[in-house]
Amino acid sequence: MRAAAKEVVSAQSKLLKLTRRRLEKYATLLPKVLVSDDPETIHDLRVWSRRLQQVLRVIAPSGQANKIKKLLRVLRYVRQTLGPCRDLDVNIALIESKHQHSATGSVQRAWASMHSKLASQRSGLIDRMRRDIASQELFKFITRVQSLIARAERDFDPLEKITAAMTKSMDGWEESFAATREQPDAAPLHALRIAGKKLRYRAELLAALGQPKVNPLVKTLKEIQTTLGDWHDRSVLLHHVAEFIGRPGFLAEQPDLGQILLAEMEKERLRSDAEVASVLQQAAKVQESWATWKARATAD
Repeated sequence: MRAAAKEVVSAQSKLLKLTRRRLEKYATLLPKVLVSDDPETIHDLRVWSRRLQQVLRVIAPSGQANKIKKLLRVLRYVRQTLGPCRDLDVNIALIESKHQHSATGSVQRAWASMHSKLASQRSGLIDRMRRDIASQELFKFITRVQSLIARAERDFDPLEKITAAMTKSMDGWEESFAATREQPDAAPLHALRIAGKKLRYRAELLAALGQPKVNPLVKTLKEIQTTLGDWHDRSVLLHHVAEFIGRPGFLAEQPDLGQILLAEMEKERLRSDAEVASVLQQAAKVQESWATWKARATAD
């Protein structure tokens, strides 16, 4: 009994320390996007907002649903505000890579034209993002999170709470996967991607509290999330190309360029199909890793 009680106290201490570190990371990155154009800063802020969100859900005292919802709403708003910039940055990088690796000059010129168009949009998008981010009251947010940390209950088992949250996330993941398997198109694939993020961040939180048995599950979730991320980025790229060639008069004025980009779109669609097939295969590994971890966790 004493050993179990010590483990709970240790987990609580680690969890609160982890919460403070994640708050510090988030609070450092948010002002940075107001002065930095670095795509990685935008990406990192989105990632750390998710990590902070997961740990806040765990430490939130019972009966404080409304207060925690306000904090989570702020974090979701920041991610949604940064989302278009992140998508644009990823597509610009993809197009740069395609331009560099294209074998023919005509294809290079087509991607260069696309790159120029997207790059011209970035400045205005960054300005709008910064105006929206600047409206956030960071000091008030920090104060509220610190108050939540101070009020965090000491009579709950973080490991038990996270495990329960993971089980709920896995149920949602299974539902999304079933829908994806039945109809592997954009909506269910996007839902599977979001469900996988929730499960992965909760599993990583458990690992951060000294539970290494969950690491194989984290690894398989990272693998499928990478594939889903590539699929998502390719989907956004196809959308951008469609917008580019769909501009009034474009195909009439530049039919050769339009034809090249249409051919490139077809290649991207084929790659997307391959990624979807890979997702369906990787999903089985996630289920296996989950079953293995669950059996070990139950045995302990």
